[in-house]
Amino acid sequence: MAVISTCHSFISSSETAAIVVRTAILAALTSIICAVVDVRLPVPAALEELSIVAVLLLLELSFRGRRPQPRLPTKQKAKESIAPEVDQPGLASRLQAVAKAGDAEAAEVIMQKMLDSNHKASLACYGSLISAFAKAGNLARAEHWFRALESSGQGSPNAICMNMLISACAKLNNVERAEHWLEKMPALGLTPDTLSYNAVIDACARTGNTHRAESWLNKMRDAGTAPNVVSYSSVIHACARSHDARLAERWLERMAAEGSEANAICYNAVINAWCKEGNTARAVHWLKKMTSRGVAPTVNSYSTIIDKLAKVGDIHGAESWLTQMAEAGIEADAVSYNMLFSAYSKAGDVSRASRLFEQMLKRKVAPNTVCFNLLINAHARQSDAAGTLRRLKQMRELGIKADQITFNTAMKAFWKSSDSQSVVMLLDEVKSAGVKADATLYNTVLAVCLRAKDTMVAEQQFQCMAGLGIKPDATTYCTFVDAYSQMGNMRMAQQWLDRMKNSGLKVSSSTCSTLVSAFARMGNLERVEELIHKFEQQEVELSSVTYNTLISAFARKGDVDRAESWLKRLLESRAQADVASYTSVVHACAKSKDLKRAEFWLERMDEAGVPFNVVTYNTAINACARSGKAARAEYWFNKMVQQGIQPGVMTLNSLVNACAKACDVDRAEHWLKSAAGHGISPDTVTYSTVIHACAGAQNPARAEAWMQEMLDAYKAGSGELPSSFCYNSVAQAWARAGDFDRAGHWLGEAEALGHEVSSASMGLMAGALGRAKRHQDAKAWSSKLAAAGGPKRGGR
Repeated sequence: MAVISTCHSFISSSETAAIVVRTAILAALTSIICAVVDVRLPVPAALEELSIVAVLLLLELSFRGRRPQPRLPTKQKAKESIAPEVDQPGLASRLQAVAKAGDAEAAEVIMQKMLDSNHKASLACYGSLISAFAKAGNLARAEHWFRALESSGQGSPNAICMNMLISACAKLNNVERAEHWLEKMPALGLTPDTLSYNAVIDACARTGNTHRAESWLNKMRDAGTAPNVVSYSSVIHACARSHDARLAERWLERMAAEGSEANAICYNAVINAWCKEGNTARAVHWLKKMTSRGVAPTVNSYSTIIDKLAKVGDIHGAESWLTQMAEAGIEADAVSYNMLFSAYSKAGDVSRASRLFEQMLKRKVAPNTVCFNLLINAHARQSDAAGTLRRLKQMRELGIKADQITFNTAMKAFWKSSDSQSVVMLLDEVKSAGVKADATLYNTVLAVCLRAKDTMVAEQQFQCMAGLGIKPDATTYCTFVDAYSQMGNMRMAQQWLDRMKNSGLKVSSSTCSTLVSAFARMGNLERVEELIHKFEQQEVELSSVTYNTLISAFARKGDVDRAESWLKRLLESRAQADVASYTSVVHACAKSKDLKRAEFWLERMDEAGVPFNVVTYNTAINACARSGKAARAEYWFNKMVQQGIQPGVMTLNSLVNACAKACDVDRAEHWLKSAAGHGISPDTVTYSTVIHACAGAQNPARAEAWMQEMLDAYKAGSGELPSSFCYNSVAQAWARAGDFDRAGHWLGEAEALGHEVSSASMGLMAGALGRAKRHQDAKAWSSKLAAAGGPKRGGR
């Protein structure tokens, strides 16, 4: 066979060498035949040669006719083919298989290849592609290929394809497009079926459009298509979404009246509707009715009620329904328990959360990550670091994987902690869980260690960060700067600030403010000034808070010049001066009794468009009081009221004090009387200021009248008990007026209440009684004065 095959290949070959050899052999054979013939019958030589050529030509043509034709490339073959559908069945099958598998994009690529190759795609191919995109929720592509089908002339899709298209619209809450395709079906020769109508009703239900859902259910019935359970449940869901529980009830009853038996989904929708309205009693009514009608409640039936009760804070009721759920033989899932855990978590009720968790394990309900996250949050809200660590360990032992939320929640337990050992244990738990630690996590660890003043551990953890490739952020360095500042170790605080700058991180305004505040608290204002100069040279963008720290510090010292100097620097900087900036300088001016200077800065503040607040006005009025300028104090008080800012008792006290210092008792009394009209309740300071003003004006009767009013208000429960200052002021006024009995009465009242009788009052009484030759009484007060240790500060 091999010899025959080789001979056949040689004879049929079109190669040049084979043709030459084959021709030579044939020519030799023909010559031998002619020689044999010539022996018997002489033939002319020319005729013999012609015969040989003719024979060779005929034989070669015969071999060429039998030789197989070379194969054309696929594309060329497709172009030359009369029927272009030769390769179509393979592509069509692949397209439908890919579309069925849910890979709409791959199916689209095959379809495009078919169309580019001039293949006519079948109706089935278009239908498969439209359905694939509809299932994937890609309405735009589904509609695109529907239009392509219409223009192709291949026909119309079937009802299944149309239902998928309508369903895709429903899932996207696109009611208008769902309605469009349903209304288009008759024009395509298709009769909408139950699925078609249900898809549109579902679209209406998803958007809570109850009226349209009801309308389509009625149209469905009018078209002769009987609604089913899904039709009714969609309408009921629409009612629930629109918070119309009563309408949901009516549809549930109508459903039964029209011969459709409601299932658990329908009842659950009504229960959900009532819970959304906050009427859990009605929801419970339908749960019981559901059971009485022979429909078995599901987990959702109970969990909806449990969730609502837990959210409104009725934890006892939620627990009760969880128990009833178990008694009904319905296995609660982790989600049901998590509803209660969420309530416990918000309340930080670790005890009840722990009891429920034990009950959960006893009932063999497997907890999940969310469950533990809520438990850990309950511990974290109580700053229970030890409890948090126990839960993490328990989580690991049960094989439940902790996530980033778990550890972020756990970190809350350490926000106020100074237990460096426990926080390092938490870090170990993070590593054991395989969760990647980040800078935020380490910043909490560092803060706890530094709060515990465990600087060595903090430094070690900082090195660990570098070893793990975690880049410290601005918060990391600020944590060190702030901690060392709080400890008073300004050298280390400065060192960490320098390390932050050398790391390439931009020194933030808040970091600068932290360091400046620390130096200011220590009273080292020269160092603060040096720091701000340095920051300005380094072009660090400083905030108004940084400047305000220094302005306020100088204002408290009463150093007006330096306070003003830094306010001017602030105004020249890129930072924006605020109400605190100006008010601090006004306060400094008030302390130095420089009203003109204070009002100058108040005017500048107003010109800059910085709104005044209560503190600003109180400071302005106080500046007037310190200068004894009652009229200016009243001006600022009236302006405050005109601006719609409610004055407080401190405002009133400054105003009354201004009048008192101006020795204007009538004005002081006027503002005390008008306090209620401004919504202010006078306090002990207000009354004592007026009483002292009356005493200073040598009018003990007026002082006593205000004292009596104060006592009456106290007895009526609408005022405060007069202070020792009030009693001493009234007594001293009567003593100076020569009425020692009235003076003695008020000092006796003060002693009965346990108030201190001042050495000034005792000395005044002893001296005045002696001059009045009431030596025995004078001696008694002198003895009291001696027993008290002589003159004391704090009383008159």
